[in-house]
Amino acid sequence: MKPIQHSIIGLPGTGKTTFIAALWHLLTSNEISSKFVLNDLIGDRTHLESIADTWRRCEEVPRTSMAAETKVSMYVKDTRTNEVAILHFPDFSGESFEQQLLSRSCTSEYLEGFSGSGGIMLFVNANDSFDGLSIVDTYPLESSSKFEGEPDLHTEWEPNMVPRQVNLVELLQFLMHPPFERCLRRLVIIISAWDVIDTSNLEPIKWLEKELPLLFQFVSTNKDSFVFRVYGVSAQGGDVNSDARKELAMKTPSTRINCIGPETNPHDLTSPIAWLMSSE
Repeated sequence: MKPIQHSIIGLPGTGKTTFIAALWHLLTSNEISSKFVLNDLIGDRTHLESIADTWRRCEEVPRTSMAAETKVSMYVKDTRTNEVAILHFPDFSGESFEQQLLSRSCTSEYLEGFSGSGGIMLFVNANDSFDGLSIVDTYPLESSSKFEGEPDLHTEWEPNMVPRQVNLVELLQFLMHPPFERCLRRLVIIISAWDVIDTSNLEPIKWLEKELPLLFQFVSTNKDSFVFRVYGVSAQGGDVNSDARKELAMKTPSTRINCIGPETNPHDLTSPIAWLMSSE
């Protein structure tokens, strides 16, 4: 059986570890029907159980640090075809992606993760209020912060000045050049914290087009490198640091999950993965 590795990309605070925690609970609890069921686990389950326990208690799942990076591997069975596959999800920290952008280099393990036929899960956060701002939008803010007659002081460039969507495009652009193999890759864009979106009838792809236009344009135009889908996901079901936590804690854990997108059930986090593995 050939392992299928789906690589996860995302900057700090975009919900990668919370997604894995909720997915592990979903696969092991049998609380709701999903497109996959767990057959077996490869390696130590300590990390998975730890983050899943935190998730079940409706607590904020701690972000993965660079020191705690691990590879999560699961045997899963497709409930429709009974086909079994091994899924590898490298749980890289968001800081490791920032380091990649700064150093313009990556580890051999990261490179190996993109050498097979697996897909990519790119995480963005719907609660990031700055991603949708353009240079034109920010100009009035900059102008209003200056007093009349105040000298224009030079500001040293810092890496955090780069808009997040520019960094995300660059992480994808790396995959189109050596040492990575140039090929057509399946890409799922996960918009985490989807519960903060005001309207229930907004399609995730429309949100992406409006809020992250550069990223949307990049994946739409590079059709020889990416075929993509967009999903809105709330792995916690709401803000666990607010008064909503009490209500969330009363629910069956798997029903807290919300997954919006093509060919998905409301609480099934395996839907994006099923598309990554499909040949359609």
